[in-house]
Amino acid sequence: MALSLIIAFDVGGTQIKAAALRDGVITEETAGHYESQADLAAGPMIAHFADIFADILSKAGPDALVEGLGIAFPGPFDYEEGVSRIQGLGKFDSLYGLPVGQLLEESLRADERTNGRLSQHFRIAFENDAALFGLGETSPGGAAEGADRAVCLTIGTGLGSCFLERGRLVKHRHDVPAEGWLYTVPYRDGIADDYVSRRGVLQLASKQGLDAAHLDVRGLAYLADAGDKEALQLFEQFGLRMADILIPSLLRFKPDRIVLGGQISRSAHLFVPAFREAAAKSGLGAEVRVSRDTLSSTLHGVHGLLRLSDENEKN
Repeated sequence: MALSLIIAFDVGGTQIKAAALRDGVITEETAGHYESQADLAAGPMIAHFADIFADILSKAGPDALVEGLGIAFPGPFDYEEGVSRIQGLGKFDSLYGLPVGQLLEESLRADERTNGRLSQHFRIAFENDAALFGLGETSPGGAAEGADRAVCLTIGTGLGSCFLERGRLVKHRHDVPAEGWLYTVPYRDGIADDYVSRRGVLQLASKQGLDAAHLDVRGLAYLADAGDKEALQLFEQFGLRMADILIPSLLRFKPDRIVLGGQISRSAHLFVPAFREAAAKSGLGAEVRVSRDTLSSTLHGVHGLLRLSDENEKN
């Protein structure tokens, strides 16, 4: 009897994390990390994605049948049509304007390694990685499970976000920013992405005279955990700044849960208390939780994405 699986890709500029999921659970023996090779020409890039798919499928065993492929892809990207809009960012430029989903499906169906291993209803779906992270966190055991309204934030090299209502993404409504993206919210001489991110932490550190260039966020967090007063103040200021930037948008949506993920969230215990206090003073009573595993949630989100896609097709 064939094993029904979906395959998930989390595509970044340097690495692609991929795995197969069965009944929404990651099969650990299939999980792997691959170089993105984001500077390849379009044809070789599609072939590279197909190679990763074939490798994951080979690890899943000879009886595996793939129902779908879900891909977390960086933007700008037309997620509904599967067309890349990335240009001039030094990664995936060769895919600009191309129907990536269509080209990849054609490649998989023509590949002897995968042809015959795709179900009759096989499809490819794309979504922003922060949105998939949020969908994954609404699954059983996730930090957003059971929340009526949740905002999920990924804080790392930049700021990712999504808004969810009863487990479904909200992208186009009066009480959410366009696409559910907070990174473009104006702040001072820039946007939220400049401040609620790794470079935002390092900017604050430099202003306080800390050796940001050599310590980076991890080293600064280590200092704070060791009791360094300036480092502790740095993360407190980061939490207050985060509140100053994001709370006006959050108040419009009125979430009952805020979930943090991404590399910077590993230091959440250092800045969440200040953020939470400022949120409470503003009238935002949302519970703040931290994801246990951002990558796993993103891959689990692919299962949620394809499930929602099936439901939409039936309706």
